[in-house]
Amino acid sequence: MKKHVTIEELYRLFINCNQKITTDTRKLEKGAIFFALKGDNFDANAFAQQAVDAGCAYSIVDKRNRE
Repeated sequence: MKKHVTIEELYRLFINCNQKITTDTRKLEKGAIFFALKGDNFDANAFAQQAVDAGCAYSIVDKRNRE
């Protein structure tokens, strides 16, 4: 797992994933990039592994889940 990604690297990932992005684990697309959004009432970082297990190519998180 890589800690930091440059904007250029993120753009390359986006292009390589056929420009598919998702933020909703109920609407995951195989090969997409999952962005784990966080708000006052939710934290999608907890679902990053679920997104990859469901077929997303990458999960972009702002904190690592240490179980």
